[in-house]
Amino acid sequence: MQVITSYLDQGPIRAVQQWRLYHLSRPNLKQWRQTRHGKRYVLDSTDHWILNNLPDKRLTLVDCAGWYFKQFGIATTCLESDEIAKHYWPSCHVEPDIFTHRPTYISTADPVVFKYSWFLRYATVEQFVEFIQVWVQSTTVINFEPRYVQHNHLKHRLVDQVRPMIKFDIQEVDHNLWILEP
Repeated sequence: MQVITSYLDQGPIRAVQQWRLYHLSRPNLKQWRQTRHGKRYVLDSTDHWILNNLPDKRLTLVDCAGWYFKQFGIATTCLESDEIAKHYWPSCHVEPDIFTHRPTYISTADPVVFKYSWFLRYATVEQFVEFIQVWVQSTTVINFEPRYVQHNHLKHRLVDQVRPMIKFDIQEVDHNLWILEP
């Protein structure tokens, strides 16, 4: 157990804790691992939407252990922020600063998918807008929990606050799924 004496003085995260945090932030990884033992992979509503509405057979999946899309015949470029991903999928790219930096080797023609990315939790509205402005160069699918982004929950929805701040078209498929077009 790690004892935290103050929020300003953080100790190092042990390897066991790092693995646990990695697996908690990527629930699809657990399902993909169980397919090796004969279990069938169960698609969620976002996966169905991606398979039905994105005609391209190439995707860039960011921080969601998205290599499971290969089993559906889709060529994937996986981008992860943690080295642990290399243990599961050696061909994924590791970039530690995904929130503020879009790598140049990612094609601007391929759709980009974010599913419950850890860096969108507790971001401010300004940080979220900066993230959108950096990443939206092609169709971008963001599956996240909007209530984790710090904004006024009582008066306005997050999508209503973000729309005037960006020049991109936002399609809100449901509460947790946004599609952004450049």
